[in-house]
Amino acid sequence: MTTYTVAPGQVDIKPLISEEKLPGSARAVLDILESREPKTFSEIASKVEWAPRTVRNALRRLIEEGFVVRKFNFTDARQVYYLRP
Repeated sequence: MTTYTVAPGQVDIKPLISEEKLPGSARAVLDILESREPKTFSEIASKVEWAPRTVRNALRRLIEEGFVVRKFNFTDARQVYYLRP
């Protein structure tokens, strides 16, 4: 699995496929991340009210396709932030 991290001043990562080819769960998670604010897994899961496994799979797919990146959470190392590049 490819994991991207965001560095200050990093150039945008281009998605590998078009957004229309994503499954519905991934598109819904992508809509939540449209605000460009980093969100934790629990914040995303609480907004869609799906099973955690569905949210995890959607995030995994979005990361693999280049729509979402993971960012280290310095305040709580047990969690990561997810955001759109």
